[in-house]
Amino acid sequence: MKAREIYKRYLLKINKNDSNEGVNILPSAFVLMFNTEQTRWLGEKLTHDSDNIKIDHLDGLFISDYEIKQVNKGTDWIEFSLPSNIYRHAYSFALVSKGNCSNIPFYYFEKKPLGFSVFINDDSNKAHFDYEEGPMVITQGKVKAYIDDFTIDKFLISYYRIPPAIDISGYIHIDGTSSTDIDSPLADDNIDEILNRLAVEAFREFSDTDGVTLGKDRIATEP
Repeated sequence: MKAREIYKRYLLKINKNDSNEGVNILPSAFVLMFNTEQTRWLGEKLTHDSDNIKIDHLDGLFISDYEIKQVNKGTDWIEFSLPSNIYRHAYSFALVSKGNCSNIPFYYFEKKPLGFSVFINDDSNKAHFDYEEGPMVITQGKVKAYIDDFTIDKFLISYYRIPPAIDISGYIHIDGTSSTDIDSPLADDNIDEILNRLAVEAFREFSDTDGVTLGKDRIATEP
């Protein structure tokens, strides 16, 4: 959706007939608020849905099977660099080789760094070529994928990216550069959910209790 249309929708939500009677928000302030809120909204959506994330609902932010590059290697692990725009990991797999076998799909399940040294010392938790699965750890912008006697030919990650920042032309950024029109890849219903949250904050700031109630009702009825 075009950034100016998003801004227009916001004004309609917080003012009667878009007359600016209640609240007048400059485009520069709106851009800052929207970009901040959309990242908070994404975290809320992913946390709320947990393992039952509706991927189609967030398809504007979902990156599937993205190949990442190797940056380091140890005796029983290979390290890869994460994409710079990653927000949250979804799942990963690799194509591995051993002997005469090549391009074998190998599933990697994520484990948290805390307590991993104890976990990996148990032989039953190590990577096994025959089982076609093994553990991985994400830390400091890298993926550490564990191996045994096979090699990783390609490592692919699926993830949710950080929502791209929008912008609206017509004002000057703090760094002195001119703003430009940058639109959002999010679906219309996603954008509406973000605007609902921004509207509640606007109503709360201006002590509009009826508006706060209306905004919360909108959020409560979201799919």
